[in-house]
Amino acid sequence: MLRLTLADNAIELYENIPVNLSYQFADLQNINSSRSSFSQTFRVPLTKKNQDYFGAVNELGLIPTWNPKTKVAAELSYNTIPLIRGFAQVKGIYIQKGKYADVEIALFGETANLSQDVGNDMLTDLDFSAFDHDITATALEASWAGTLFSGQIRYGLPDKGQNWTAANIWTSAVPLEHGDFTPYMRIATILDTILTEAGYTYDSTFLSTGAVDMYMPLYNGQLMPASNDVSGANLLLVGLNSDLTGLSAHPTFTDLTAWSDTSSFFDEGNNFTSSTTFTVPYRAFYRFRVNIYGRTDHASGDQVSMRLTKNGSEMWLFIDDVLSQDFNDITHALLSDNFLLDAGDTVTMQYVFSSSGHSMTLDGDGTVSNLTTWWQVPYISSVASGGNINVTENMPEIKQIDFISGIQKCFNLVFIPDRHNASHLQIEPFTDYLASGSQKDWTNKIDLSKDISVKPTTDLQKRRYDWTHTNGKDVVNDYVLKSASRVYGRYRVEDPDNEFAAGEQKTTSPFAPHVVSLIPQTGYAVHRMLVNTTEANKIIKQPLPRLAFWNGLEAGDLYYQNDDQTATITAATYPAFSQYSDLYATVTDADFSFGSEPPFHLIEAYPLNTLYYKYWRPWANELYSADARLMTAFFKLTRSELAIFEFSDKIYIKDSYWRILSMSFDATSEDLVKVELVKVLGDIRDCTYLPTGIDKANGRIQFSTVAGATVTQVPRSCCERYGFRYDGNTSYCFQPFGQ
Repeated sequence: MLRLTLADNAIELYENIPVNLSYQFADLQNINSSRSSFSQTFRVPLTKKNQDYFGAVNELGLIPTWNPKTKVAAELSYNTIPLIRGFAQVKGIYIQKGKYADVEIALFGETANLSQDVGNDMLTDLDFSAFDHDITATALEASWAGTLFSGQIRYGLPDKGQNWTAANIWTSAVPLEHGDFTPYMRIATILDTILTEAGYTYDSTFLSTGAVDMYMPLYNGQLMPASNDVSGANLLLVGLNSDLTGLSAHPTFTDLTAWSDTSSFFDEGNNFTSSTTFTVPYRAFYRFRVNIYGRTDHASGDQVSMRLTKNGSEMWLFIDDVLSQDFNDITHALLSDNFLLDAGDTVTMQYVFSSSGHSMTLDGDGTVSNLTTWWQVPYISSVASGGNINVTENMPEIKQIDFISGIQKCFNLVFIPDRHNASHLQIEPFTDYLASGSQKDWTNKIDLSKDISVKPTTDLQKRRYDWTHTNGKDVVNDYVLKSASRVYGRYRVEDPDNEFAAGEQKTTSPFAPHVVSLIPQTGYAVHRMLVNTTEANKIIKQPLPRLAFWNGLEAGDLYYQNDDQTATITAATYPAFSQYSDLYATVTDADFSFGSEPPFHLIEAYPLNTLYYKYWRPWANELYSADARLMTAFFKLTRSELAIFEFSDKIYIKDSYWRILSMSFDATSEDLVKVELVKVLGDIRDCTYLPTGIDKANGRIQFSTVAGATVTQVPRSCCERYGFRYDGNTSYCFQPFGQ
């Protein structure tokens, strides 16, 4: 007997009207898909009991109590066996002969709810406050040891616009600020937070063990990590309420003492005193803007200099011995570089003349314009050292659903709802999920009286398939895009021999490649996340999120501030993140690129386990291989068998294994079930010889044969397929020199 409940209310059904259900595999892979297991629309009678739930929907002039825009929790079962859990949608009301009424309903499986429940909120809308912490030397070192939040946050050293070179790299005299480091958060922690706040729980061997060294930098375009110390509350703009005349300082610099911070001007943090002095509220990077408009009492010959001082000593000489003819009645509008200032430092503006007995006037009328004189602090970074990091504010600009979808695209994940709790998911890579299924023999269940359709997948194939990340706008990624007309790490599958294939399909992650390159003229391999420009400001605006492996600590002198910024700590290693599971990767390592790419630092050899090879290749083989087949047939399956099947099951039919793509049946009877299946081809070898390592004594790439033997002489095709250099004279394979 069929039973339907809507929001825990039993709904009476027609006895003989079929309720056709379809189970789909596709939406387990694509969490943005609107497709899910579903029913075709069917009608239920508006009996008195049903009207108690739906209301007087047959009365045309009344507004019913149910809301057609709201999902209603639903469950359809057959003799207590659950067939579909999810939600119902009322499609319409049908009134017959002005007396009888039906309600038309469609049911949808719970997998369609994930994208809806997560919605369009950004990562910055999540609550990561439990991970807020003080950025100190102690915290940095704890992150490298894996004890800061149990390794969920580690600090790396990407170049965020500092534009490090051998000439300006950190030294014992000029150590790194704590804010020069960047927090990276484990991707599993971010995904866990998204799902938890959306009301989901999950199990995932991949996320709990396989992804522990996979991180995302918490970076959104600020030079220093965003902190809970609000820089905007300390901005400053001071100016002159009236002309300042008779300025005649000579021969030493003298403070200007008539600045106002009221009316058109402001002092947000009450840091300006005595009409002269800005007192720095906390250690950070500060920028200054000046607008000087005035004149000397001589048309030519005088020299004017003006500067900002720190604690009485010159900090920024912005007008340097400018002659009267180049100073008088000319606007001097200038913006400084970043200055690292400590809490308590004092900043004043000073001027001086080259000749005694002469004087200068600066114009002011209480307004801010290019014809008045004023100066300001327009920018203060987050705390450079010692501040409290606000993890949420450091999240890159990306929607939560796009983050989940991006992770799915990278690792070919499936999201499987629990049969008894639709808000509990199993999340695993496609290959791992299929490996977890049971083997079932359906040879004797197939209905031979019905047509059995076996087709090649030719009609489903595209001429071209691309797997790619998104261009990251940084110097290295832009170089690859401009020189190769593609994003770094793209993988392409083409089949020119299939004369029936047409079009292309692209799988694009929202992440930018986290490409590592050397700081110029040094041996430090870091991600240079800065734009290629001649301008001083090289910070990327609205940077894309990136994924990277934690590589541990690598050899290299490192100098950074101690906890209270009173001394320099010296270390012999620096923290490394890269696109590889090991900074100096070899064949057996993993690669966050879809396809092998020449790196911008030395490695031993290209890793075999790219995202495509490890996570997408088996899926592509089932679709793209010449041996790929689709079968459609009818099977004699009980509703109990339908209730316990899994899409991961391997179905044995006669002499081969298949996996289920979809199932369609009438839920009101034990009738035949129409099943669409795809042939399981197993782990088809990518090539006759697969790379397994490198002989460090001679640089030859080692390969394994089908029988498992190790060889070093292979055909050109199996060498160049994985990006290696082939020596036609010896048949040996080598890592390319052009790294």
